[in-house]
Amino acid sequence: MASAQSDSTNELIRPDYYILRAILAMSAVLPLAAQCIVDNPGGSKVNINRPSDAEVPAARFSPIAFVNDALPRWLCFTAGYRVRLESYSAGNFQPGNSDTYLLTRLRVGASIQPTAWSKVYAELQDATAFWKNPPLAPPYQSTWDLRRAYLDLGDIEHSPVSIRVGRQDIALGHLRLVGTSYWRNASHGYDAVMMVLNWNRLRVNAWAASPVVALDNGLSHHQQGNNFHGVYGSLKNLIPSSVLEPYTLWRLSPGFRTEAGKLGRLDEKTIGLRWAGTVSQFDYDHEIAGETGSVGTDRIRAWGWSAIAGYTFQSARLRPRVFVKYDYACGDRNPTDGVRGTFDQLYPNIHDHHGLADQVAWQNLKSVRTGVKASLRSNWVLAGAYNDWWLASARDAFYNASGSVVARDPRGLSGTHIGREYDAQTSFRLNRHLELGGGVGYIRSGDFLIRTNHAHSYTYPYLMLYYNVF
Repeated sequence: MASAQSDSTNELIRPDYYILRAILAMSAVLPLAAQCIVDNPGGSKVNINRPSDAEVPAARFSPIAFVNDALPRWLCFTAGYRVRLESYSAGNFQPGNSDTYLLTRLRVGASIQPTAWSKVYAELQDATAFWKNPPLAPPYQSTWDLRRAYLDLGDIEHSPVSIRVGRQDIALGHLRLVGTSYWRNASHGYDAVMMVLNWNRLRVNAWAASPVVALDNGLSHHQQGNNFHGVYGSLKNLIPSSVLEPYTLWRLSPGFRTEAGKLGRLDEKTIGLRWAGTVSQFDYDHEIAGETGSVGTDRIRAWGWSAIAGYTFQSARLRPRVFVKYDYACGDRNPTDGVRGTFDQLYPNIHDHHGLADQVAWQNLKSVRTGVKASLRSNWVLAGAYNDWWLASARDAFYNASGSVVARDPRGLSGTHIGREYDAQTSFRLNRHLELGGGVGYIRSGDFLIRTNHAHSYTYPYLMLYYNVF
């Protein structure tokens, strides 16, 4: 589980070397016909609380699009560049722990489509951090890594049956439990085999995967024995204007500690259901998940629940959307009974689910979030939000966004109020390729953090430019 730290040594293998050789070989010998579209066989990928979901005008000029227009239809290139200046003060809610740095990320890729039913794609990523305090390592820096390299058999979006093999993204549902951490500079992927079934209103994703462990320099790999499998369904309009997404996830990993301190293997199953849709100007997104299994001799018994309800004033000039969100993830009420009660958030896209500053995990948490988003123009959005957090169990820990322990009172005598966060952010999309954004998150410590010697307020401002070509 995310609250337990793995003590195993990474045992790494290199299947991506052979994938790259296959891609290069196919590019050299095949007479082809294609389009430059890079698909993600996931579900909904839109975070309805983020400000960048704006309507955007068409681009006036795209350098790579200009090059692709001159290339044969079977070959095209993709590229994306992101630069973000960010800062934080009172890291880990401690005085004197501050930093300001510049993050850059360049991605370049090539797509080759031999036929209408097959495609290969490879993408390199270079993530660099300037002026940052050491260590310069993931998730801030990773020098020229293979981010994606896969082969498609069938059209992922439309074929009745299709398969994707290789290094890829897995991003499903509202990204609460399965994502690729797109906000991180050196975001991760999965070495996986993915099968996608499309039939009428039903879509099913089934995969066997291993998360990639990012390295600061050189080709990243996955850890031997660290596996993540799942089946994720999506049924549209069974209930009008909505989608039902049942799923089963299975996580396996070595080197976790039991409550008695012994090494054990994680064997965790997650069963859940997401229901999202719209009713006139209302929108909603609810999800519930339960976890069972074992960590060595310990049993796992945990669950989490999340619900969002929003309303958009379509007739108003700024078309504001107001929303309220509640999250619950259970904690461990007794850390010595051999039952692990801390909900595991698995592999989420953590950004802006529990605050813009990304200091809170969906683990041992009660969270209330409310806010408003307004469209100053069709491509310019301004958003603000308020977040309030409590521990679900006073004897369990407060976990940061990556699932690491920030503070714990095993006696449960420090209260449960973690703190409050106030957020403001804006996003301006010049066209479908270029986006400018900025924001600030401010956290005030609550009684629990104050009593566990984490009393200092945390501030996180950022400025970002993102240029994507495809």
